[in-house]
Amino acid sequence: MRFSALALFLGSFGLFVACGTDPGPAPADGRDASVLPRTDGAVSTDDGGSSDAALAKDAGDILGTLSGMCGVLAPELTKPTPSLFDNTVAFVAGESYVRDSLSEGGKVLYDTPNAGGSSTESEVMSYEVLRYCDGAKLLKTETQIQYAAPGDAGGNPITDILMEIDGKKIGVSVTRAYKPASLGYTDADAQTLLMKKLGDINLSSKRVLPVDKWSKQILHVFTATQAQTDAVHRVWATLDAATKADTIVVVTRTTGGGFIYCNPDPPLGTECN
Repeated sequence: MRFSALALFLGSFGLFVACGTDPGPAPADGRDASVLPRTDGAVSTDDGGSSDAALAKDAGDILGTLSGMCGVLAPELTKPTPSLFDNTVAFVAGESYVRDSLSEGGKVLYDTPNAGGSSTESEVMSYEVLRYCDGAKLLKTETQIQYAAPGDAGGNPITDILMEIDGKKIGVSVTRAYKPASLGYTDADAQTLLMKKLGDINLSSKRVLPVDKWSKQILHVFTATQAQTDAVHRVWATLDAATKADTIVVVTRTTGGGFIYCNPDPPLGTECN
């Protein structure tokens, strides 16, 4: 985790507070533009324990440097309305997306094949962002979540990750609003993506069994450019209430994060071209 010189200076006087601690009154929009490491993050382990080093990583570090809205989700989890937040994760040369760079829950997702596609990197980083900002704990991976048998209509969509945030079960679906720069990314692209993903969230919420029933779902959207981020914002604002339901949308723009979109993974600090 890296910090600006200003953040380090302010931190030396105890004036800079990490997201997830008790910062007092927050800015009106919940924005925290320079996020320091958490000191109270939750740790999820499957082996009954962790080394001190592993606990420290879970509690206060993340691959890349995160800025923007962080630690803002807890009040939204009980609201019957939709919401949208965004942040940024910057990766630089010299960092590596490897198992040892991840939290304990991130390692579980790293090691677990998903139900199809090549989205492991985005699902791992979704967990890492939500763990770092909102103290998320990993409860179940994609294929462990239990559903009722599919009906005759509407397909069989499933949710990517089951987490616990602020003591509540939360379903998280992860997607990428992305096209190579040479192709551009239009509002029509964003509309197709959001209609599909939000619709699938509504269906999976109806089918999940009581043992895994979540309070709410998060759609975590990764973007590689500001234009892609802006398209998601514009289109989301136009969607009907039934499609949005009460889903929280988190948009994370990456810089130098081509590994989230390309296969094979390019080095961190480079884009997917």
